[in-house]
Amino acid sequence: MRLTTWTLLLLTAGCGESTGPLNDLSGLRSSVALIDTVFASPPIRSLGLFQQVPPLPTPAAGAPLIPDSLLRKTLTFTCASQRYAESGDSGAPATGVRVVLYRRAPDGSIACPATAIGQVDLFDASAPGTTGVRGVGTGPGGGEPLVDYTISHNVADAQGVATATGFVTDGQQRLDFQVTGEPGSGLHNTIATVQLDDSAADVHAVLHHAAYMGVDTYSDDLDLSVQHAAGSAELKGSVGWANTLRSWDEIVSVNDAPFAKVGGSFVPENEGPSISPIGGRLFFTGEERRVLLDFMGAPDSIRAGLAGVLGAGAHLVRIAL
Repeated sequence: MRLTTWTLLLLTAGCGESTGPLNDLSGLRSSVALIDTVFASPPIRSLGLFQQVPPLPTPAAGAPLIPDSLLRKTLTFTCASQRYAESGDSGAPATGVRVVLYRRAPDGSIACPATAIGQVDLFDASAPGTTGVRGVGTGPGGGEPLVDYTISHNVADAQGVATATGFVTDGQQRLDFQVTGEPGSGLHNTIATVQLDDSAADVHAVLHHAAYMGVDTYSDDLDLSVQHAAGSAELKGSVGWANTLRSWDEIVSVNDAPFAKVGGSFVPENEGPSISPIGGRLFFTGEERRVLLDFMGAPDSIRAGLAGVLGAGAHLVRIAL
């Protein structure tokens, strides 16, 4: 999640009516830097690899999520083969499989020579009437979990209808999350609600979105609300792209009052949207515009962050994000 997503919220507590909710940024960014730090932590970032390269194959219908042949086994990556394979390493849990995490290169691949920075243990958490997978990630040498989640699917529900609960931490600050996801009415339509809570900072966010993916097109109807003891901010509307052109139709509200209109139709990808004040102001400063742009990017940051955290387990029990 981007740091200034939360800055927009906290500004409401630090500014009087004469300066407006987006002024006086100094000193506030440091108070919310922990959000960005958690998702940028190397072991957490390394989990995102499994969105594209799952450590375990998707199980066949009726088959166990984790084959008996992999229980107690550790999967490691080698640069020579460019893949994960069973190793002779010990220490994997008796009821699960361990996957070693590695430092990633700027392009997202595993950097070679491979440097281990943690591990994630996967367990079959299924119960009568429910298919479930639990993932527990730790840093080098184990220790307290940095990630702990369970993805559950009721066998009576359609494929893709699932929930995920858990937490992610950089070892100092912690985000608790709850996700519910389901397929929409179309073949490539997904609907999801995400709740994030940082108890230490008393920050709470809820994102609801319905995404539609077509051939070279994407659209998303979204509503992101962020609340703090001292105020709130909301981003509501729709975004989309077609080939290299982007569109926006959103409203930003601060403390339940409309504050900015975000618009633009078929804008080249190297250009941004128009952001217009609501409520009597004539313009935004450059700094205010940057805060608004980061707030607009928060839904993508939230989804990408959690999709990475859940990546290994989501290939075993599918969930829409």
